[in-house]
Amino acid sequence: MNLRHAAALVLVGWYLMTPPVQQVKCWSVPNAGLASIRECQAKIDSQAPLRKWERVPDSQVFEYKTDCERAISNDCHREIEPDGTSNLEGGLCNAECIATDDPRLQEK
Repeated sequence: MNLRHAAALVLVGWYLMTPPVQQVKCWSVPNAGLASIRECQAKIDSQAPLRKWERVPDSQVFEYKTDCERAISNDCHREIEPDGTSNLEGGLCNAECIATDDPRLQEK
């Protein structure tokens, strides 16, 4: 490996990114005499081009991909429902670790 390649490897970091979310519909739910609660259903567009994904707010640029992946696994966990079904819970379950120099991040 020449010196130029070694320098390029050092400069690559990892972004923690999530796909865009589109609000589908919202409704109000009564709240026992208090103000009603607004609930919304959303669609996660995991097929959107990477340049439309967003960096997770307040997340650092990770030096190692394994550190970025650990941030996802620390937030995303499996919940077992009473009926035996399971769901992934956590705000980062759809997140991915993307190299800072990934060409798919560039505007077209």
